[in-house]
Amino acid sequence: MTATYLHADRLFDGSVVREHVAVAVEDGTIVGVVPVDDIPAGAAVRRYPGATITPGLIDSHVHLTPWMVFGLLAAGVTTVRDLGNDLDTIIPLLDAIDDVPLPTIFWSGPLLESEKVNWPPVARAHATGDDVRATVAELAGRGVRSIKLYYNATPEIMAAAADEAHRHGLRVLGHVGATSFDEAVAAGVDELQHLAGCLAADLGEPTLEATGAHIAAADVDHCTTLVVWQAMTHLGAPRGLRDEAMRWVHPDAVVAWAEAHHSSQPAAERVRRSREFTERMALVPYLKDAGRGILVGSDAPFPGLIPGFSLHDEAGLLVESGLTALEAMRAMTSGNAELMGISGAGTIAVGEVADLAVFEGDPTTRIADLSGILATWRGGVELSPDALSDAAARSFAQPATSPVDQLAILRYIPATVAR
Repeated sequence: MTATYLHADRLFDGSVVREHVAVAVEDGTIVGVVPVDDIPAGAAVRRYPGATITPGLIDSHVHLTPWMVFGLLAAGVTTVRDLGNDLDTIIPLLDAIDDVPLPTIFWSGPLLESEKVNWPPVARAHATGDDVRATVAELAGRGVRSIKLYYNATPEIMAAAADEAHRHGLRVLGHVGATSFDEAVAAGVDELQHLAGCLAADLGEPTLEATGAHIAAADVDHCTTLVVWQAMTHLGAPRGLRDEAMRWVHPDAVVAWAEAHHSSQPAAERVRRSREFTERMALVPYLKDAGRGILVGSDAPFPGLIPGFSLHDEAGLLVESGLTALEAMRAMTSGNAELMGISGAGTIAVGEVADLAVFEGDPTTRIADLSGILATWRGGVELSPDALSDAAARSFAQPATSPVDQLAILRYIPATVAR
């Protein structure tokens, strides 16, 4: 094969923006980043005037279902980290998709909790530290890159799981609840999700400044998922169904989202959630100034979070919270890859997989330009929006039955909550 050259007005390589260069792609690999004037005469060239080529985006927090694949790719997301799933069920379901390439997936296995679990289809219970050690060792043997400790995990469970995970070289992710922020950090968690347990009321701090200093002092990274808290505040609003990106959501999920318990929450609850959402946004600058790792993830398909496109929204919220557009783009590409401990994603460089996204305008200076997705290249193949849409339509004609889709039966009410 001969190389195809992708040429746009700008190239963001995961670190810096360059102009007047083209990316050479051959056999699914980036084989060159060259000045436009050096493109060989007669070479195949794919031009994107007025656009920016970026690495394929990385979503560091999803819970995969087969129907999500199409929206992820349509939004330029080529790598994901799944943070809670039934591997025995979901992997064969994904492997059955043969009309589009899958994103690169990094697994963490089921949500690890104590004897109580919130989401039985994607969680595993543990009575003792020895029990959770056995699960972590099993998951390490299956090749996961991280483990996810969830809401009901006690300090004992967290500490035992973290110790065992680190013995196997795994990253430890935590969502605090039964364990406090400080207890999770002491247990050895490497990364916390959602800024859960990080509010002033959670930490007993008198002011926002004291709260920000408290969390920034802890040597732990954060996957903020601000978009989750925004969705919980606004789910059920009329604008949701007007969003044209809803065409990438399975009809069964649309119904489930409308019936989720927080879609009809009382006004006082929405106001409380809104207040907590803005407090979390206000904590981001403290993390940034302290040099803490900030990962960009969406938690799709939590109700209201459209796969792929909710990652764009998360980047926008991080910019609203104090990151520059360039910092958000770095975080969503090379930054996510570095903090996740993965290679082969997040950068445009010779020898890397040709996973690329093309956006009209320049999202490194105006994050809203993420909305102008023009093309996604996965493994050196350009994915047509029409082809993705047709494949999605075929998939959506079948019921959504994956483990994550089963949460709709619970109306997204944790199993530990009395009904």
